[in-house]
Amino acid sequence: MKKQNPSLQVLLSITSGFSSLVEDPRGVAIFAYNAHKFLITHGFDGLDLDWEFPAWPPWKKNPKEKERFNYLVLQLNNALKLASHPPLMLTVAVGGSQDIIDSSYEIDQLAKYVDFVSVMGYNYHKFEPYMPFTGHNAPLTKSRYEEGYFSTLNIHWVTQYWMKRGMPKDKLIIGIPTFGRSWKLLTSEWHNVGAPAVDEGMFSGKLTYTEACIFVKEGATYYFDDESKVPYAVRERDWISYENAVSIKDKAQWILDAGVAGVMIWNLNSDDWAGLCAGKAFELHNIIKDIIH
Repeated sequence: MKKQNPSLQVLLSITSGFSSLVEDPRGVAIFAYNAHKFLITHGFDGLDLDWEFPAWPPWKKNPKEKERFNYLVLQLNNALKLASHPPLMLTVAVGGSQDIIDSSYEIDQLAKYVDFVSVMGYNYHKFEPYMPFTGHNAPLTKSRYEEGYFSTLNIHWVTQYWMKRGMPKDKLIIGIPTFGRSWKLLTSEWHNVGAPAVDEGMFSGKLTYTEACIFVKEGATYYFDDESKVPYAVRERDWISYENAVSIKDKAQWILDAGVAGVMIWNLNSDDWAGLCAGKAFELHNIIKDIIH
């Protein structure tokens, strides 16, 4: 891939094992040394930490993980950047809601040591027994009906919050999804945003863009929320929140206008890689690419 695109930078992402690692400061230092050696040996350009999430949720996690995460990032900064020539990249995937942000990160410290953070601008709503109603997976902005906590569950608010808490614009990357979420409605008669639901919907609560396209083509009723800038679709008791060409274009343009560092996309697999929706493979990724370039 680098032969095709010499400017391509490839990061290795680590997604598990953090809680036990950070309990041992000596183990963290050894890990940082070995990480540097591994990246160099295999030709990677850096390391991405995808810890979901330090010290969260508080009723399950040790609150000391917040401070220990700083130590992990510091040691990796020393190994990958200060002691490496040329320096390797260090990035972090971070939560996209206020409660996770406040519980998990000391942002002023994080900003000193990483090249950028990728904010997960999705999973704002999904079926949970304690939240048994429909909602948008990745709303760009809030609707007029959302108050209090619910008014914070959108990409615009969270982006502003990260900057307010001290993350520089040039280290802030906004993540947007190609996947959607599904619900099983209590009754087909109530199908607006916020309608009561009794369970996850089709595909165990999570679906790809291609699956959402097929759902609409096969007869589901399509809606677009002009306030939150995202579509949703309904057929009988099946309700889905997803992305399409319109919402992805709105998101990419908003991110460009916001002046942040860039876009993170989760993920390649959930886009229409076969070109079944509009006859173009990776339709959503190509829309983003065209706008940001």
